[in-house]
Order: sequence, then C-alpha cells, then structure tokens
Amino acid sequence: MSNTTKSIDPDRNTISSGGRPKIQITDRDISQIEQFSSIGLTSKEIASMLGISRPTYQRWFREPEVLSAISRGKAQGLALVGKALQDKALNGDTHAMVWYEKTRGKRTDRVEIVQQDDAEAITRLIGVMTPEQLQRVANGESPSEVLGCDA
Repeated sequence: MSNTTKSIDPDRNTISSGGRPKIQITDRDISQIEQFSSIGLTSKEIASMLGISRPTYQRWFREPEVLSAISRGKAQGLALVGKALQDKALNGDTHAMVWYEKTRGKRTDRVEIVQQDDAEAITRLIGVMTPEQLQRVANGESPSEVLGCDA
C-alpha cells in the first residue's frame, strides 16, 4: 500500500497507509510547543492545547525538533522569570534578593551543626590566627585554608 496524504483538519497534514491516519507535526505545532513549554505547561496540557491525544504527543516527544522546541521554551521561560527576579532584586526588593541568593547564588540560611570535636579543633585554630587571618576566615575561607593545614 502506498502512503496517501489526507486532510481531516485543514490545518493538519495526515499520512494514512490504511487504518487511522497519523497526524504530522507542523511548524505551527513546533512554535506552539515552544511557547507552551516557556510558560510551564505539562505534556498533558500541551497535548490538549494542540488538540491532539497524549499518545500522539508522546510519539512526537521522541522527535528531535520537538525536544529542541521544549528545551528552548523552558530556557526562554526561565530566562524571562530570572530576569524579572533579578530586576526586582536590583531595585531593592529584599524578598527577591533573598530568593535570588538562595536559588541562583546557592546560598542558604540553614545553620550547620558542628560536632564537639570539630568545634574544639576550630577553636584551637582560631586561637593561633593573626587578625588578618581571622578576617580571611570572616570573608569565607576555611580556617585550615588560611593556616595552610589539614584541620
């Protein structure tokens, strides 16, 4: 049997070799997948928005052009939100600053519990440091790095 092109929906090309025709991916579909991915829609929601079944979308998901559209869309969405967050932080929004530091700066406000033996070792190291070395520790270097030893 030869493949014939049928048009069930005027906006969709389908290929049929007998049985149910397969829906072909159009440039418009790729563009919409990218757009929908940029706003964080799930695959189920994207399939619904495109008017196709989830199994069809899952089949499309294996296509390199669809995977690229999803990646581009997600990256664009993250970039837009990241830019908006950065703008708010730079304009003095302290909540945005804290969120930015925790998510982008990989900083934390968690308190680290130090074992008694570690605390004693750190106390001994600090006791032999000069004011300049203490300042380096205050700036984020570890005591063992400042003293050049393995604590």
